[in-house]
Amino acid sequence: MVYHAINEGSNIPVYWQSICTNDALLGTLYNGEVFTFIKESSYQGNYEIRFLSSEGAYRTGFINEGQYGNLVFSGTKVNDDKIGSCYRFTLRKALNVVDNSGKHHISLATGDYIYSNSATAGASNKANMGICGYKHNNTTSKFDGFVTLDYTGGSMFATNFCLKK
Repeated sequence: MVYHAINEGSNIPVYWQSICTNDALLGTLYNGEVFTFIKESSYQGNYEIRFLSSEGAYRTGFINEGQYGNLVFSGTKVNDDKIGSCYRFTLRKALNVVDNSGKHHISLATGDYIYSNSATAGASNKANMGICGYKHNNTTSKFDGFVTLDYTGGSMFATNFCLKK
């Protein structure tokens, strides 16, 4: 399953090739950093990811170890009357909500909420995260679609990622 994850342990080296040797070092995922877990690579035991590089680009890399978990569990567990039991995130910046085909649905503002149960990444746009609803202008709406995350502004969940608890 392709999903948005968060590093819950020590630093994780990121490599530019799936063999993950020291001469292929590309960067580092720091504790609390958000990234997208794509799949097990062709080199068994290593995993393809997308992450924010030191150049500020959302790019592909590979990892072979680490302690990380699904981003959804970093949200606030809520039970909303319209949406049900899910995890809520507050937007640190304006983000777009799209439907399952990628068509724009609504633009959310800083301080609005999104609700998710999976943090599943989009098939065509890995920066998209599956949602089950959102709150905009004090109105909560149930919506099966995606929010397009912005990895270019930062990837540290506690300080500069586009979502916060």
